[in-house]
Amino acid sequence: MCEAEDEDDPGIRAFRNLQDTIKKSEQAYSRAATQLPDLAKQLEALDAKSTKSAQRVEEAAQEVTKHIKTDRLFLFAACGFGAIALVFCSAFLGDIKGSRAGYAEGFAEGQRSAKERDALGEWAASSPSGRLAYQMDKVGQIQAFGMCKIEGYKVKTDRKGTWCVSESGEGLIWPIAPPTAP
Repeated sequence: MCEAEDEDDPGIRAFRNLQDTIKKSEQAYSRAATQLPDLAKQLEALDAKSTKSAQRVEEAAQEVTKHIKTDRLFLFAACGFGAIALVFCSAFLGDIKGSRAGYAEGFAEGQRSAKERDALGEWAASSPSGRLAYQMDKVGQIQAFGMCKIEGYKVKTDRKGTWCVSESGEGLIWPIAPPTAP
């Protein structure tokens, strides 16, 4: 058979196409195999960076905890700012790991938590009720008040809820909220 007849034979043509495809695949595989060690080194470097960042965040959190123990009002404000800092740290670590969905979820949760803590701190620091609650907490009375463990008062439950009522039937009545999980 001559070369021209070989080109007309579909089986031989398909065989040559298969040979060309195998050669190209082997070349591509060789290129990919030579790039794998570099990619592994890059991933190891990113892992080391994220570990160092996590350690720095932990150290910062421990330092903040030491400073917060001094004053309750400072605690409320620091918690709000700390939550904001944690949001940004979470966003940074989430971006390093490539978890865009986790980043968005963590950022939204952190913002919500920071807003709640900021509102609580603002209430405690600037409202008469907040200052009174703070003073009551300092002397250990706020828990007794909230759980109706005050002399002359008792707990009463009806279909509308649980209430703290005066034993004499006169005086203040307030609802007792069920305990919430932290």
